[in-house]
Amino acid sequence: MNFFITEQTDIALFPDSSKEEHLRRISRLREEMEQHDIDGMFLTQETNVRYATGMMDVAWPIQSYFYTAFIPRSKEKPVALFVPNGGQIQTQATWVKTVVRWNFPVGFYMGKVGDSLIESFSFWLNKLGLNKSKIATEMSAHFRIGVSVEILDKMRVALPNIEWKDCGPVIWPVRSIKSDEEIKRLRASTKITCSGIKAGFESIKEGSSERDLANAISSTMHSEGGSDIKFMSLYAGPERALWGDGAPRREMKIKKGSLIQFDGGCTYDGYYTDIKRFACFGEPTKEQYKFYEIARASEQAAINAVVPGASYGEIYEASQEVIREAGYPGFVKGAQSMNWTSIGHNIGLDIHELPGISKDNKETLKPNQVICIEPFFYQDGGFPIWTVSNKYGLEDQILVTETGHEILSPDEFISRDIWIA
Repeated sequence: MNFFITEQTDIALFPDSSKEEHLRRISRLREEMEQHDIDGMFLTQETNVRYATGMMDVAWPIQSYFYTAFIPRSKEKPVALFVPNGGQIQTQATWVKTVVRWNFPVGFYMGKVGDSLIESFSFWLNKLGLNKSKIATEMSAHFRIGVSVEILDKMRVALPNIEWKDCGPVIWPVRSIKSDEEIKRLRASTKITCSGIKAGFESIKEGSSERDLANAISSTMHSEGGSDIKFMSLYAGPERALWGDGAPRREMKIKKGSLIQFDGGCTYDGYYTDIKRFACFGEPTKEQYKFYEIARASEQAAINAVVPGASYGEIYEASQEVIREAGYPGFVKGAQSMNWTSIGHNIGLDIHELPGISKDNKETLKPNQVICIEPFFYQDGGFPIWTVSNKYGLEDQILVTETGHEILSPDEFISRDIWIA
C-alpha cells in the first residue's frame, strides 16, 4: 500500500473552532445526509474541508497539495482526513483523529500527484463497506472542486459502483446558519473593512491612483486585525465606471469628478466581508445624486424586508418595486429579460454562499444567516450595462435575527452617503 492510516493522539492544537462547534457541524451534516439519502461526503474545496474539520494550516494555493476529508453518514464510522505524507503535522490543529497519509510520487509535489490519493480513498471506502454507496462531493456551479479532473475521473473508474452526487443540498443548509463563533468573526471582518474604506476615502487626492487608494485601505485593514484581503474591487470613473469587480490599477489616476466605487472587504480568521461604498472627488452631479439615491432606496427596501420566514425572492422583489415606482419599470424588465435577477448572496467562509437573494427563490430567511444585499441601478434607467455611462449601488452585510435583522455595516462605521473628497 502506498499510504498509511493513523490515529493521532495530539489534536486540537490551536483549533479553528471549539469542540462543541465541531461536533455540532458534523452532527448537522449527518442529519442532512440522512435526509438526502447520502452515505458519505468527500470534501475537497478548501472552505468545505475547513468548515467540517478545521484543517487550514496548509498551502492551499499550491495546486498539487490535495487536502481532502471524508464524512460518513453513520456516526459509528469515523471522520477522516486525507493528506500528503508529512501533512499530518498540521492535522494536529483539527479535532479529527483519523488521518490517511498518501505518498507523493517521484518528483515530490512537482511529480504526477494523485494515484496514491485515489488508492487510499478507494481502500477507505471498501474498509467502511461503502464501495456501493451514494457519495456527495462538490459538483455544482457554486463550488470549486479541490482535486484535478484527472484524479476525479480516475477515482470514478476505481470506484465503479459509487453513485456520485452534489454535496450542495447537504452542506449549504448547515453552513448557511452561522454559530456564535462565526458571527463574531463576521462582525469583526465587517467593522475592520469599514475602517479600511474610511481611511482610504480620507486619503483621496487629485493624481493619486486607484492602487494608492487600495493600498491605504489594505494597510488599515491589516493594522486593525484583518487576516487576508482576498477580494477588493476598486474602480474610478468615467473611464472605468462600469468595470464591476475590477481590480485597482496603478495607471488609473483620480481627478475632479471621478466617481469611485469600492466593493469587497477583508477576512477575519477566514470569514469574509463584502460591502460596497461610493466616493466622489468633488461634488457629484445632480443626475449622479438622483440615480444613486434610487439605488440606495432600493437597497433600503430590501433590508427592511429582512425578517425570519420571508423568502429570498421577496427580498429581491422589495428592491425592484422601488425602482419601478421611481419611474423605471423598463430597467427591471430589461434585467429580468437577461436573467440578471440576483441582488445579493449569503456569506461566510466563502464570499458567495447559498441560498442567495434572487427572483422566485422560495427558500426562507432563518435566524443567524448572514446575507449581503446589493441591488443595482444604471444611468437613466438604461439597460443593458454596455449601453450606459454609469452604474450605482450599495452593498451591506446583514444578520438575520430572531425578530428581524441587524446591519453589520451601519452608517456609524461608514456612511452610505456618497463620500465627498
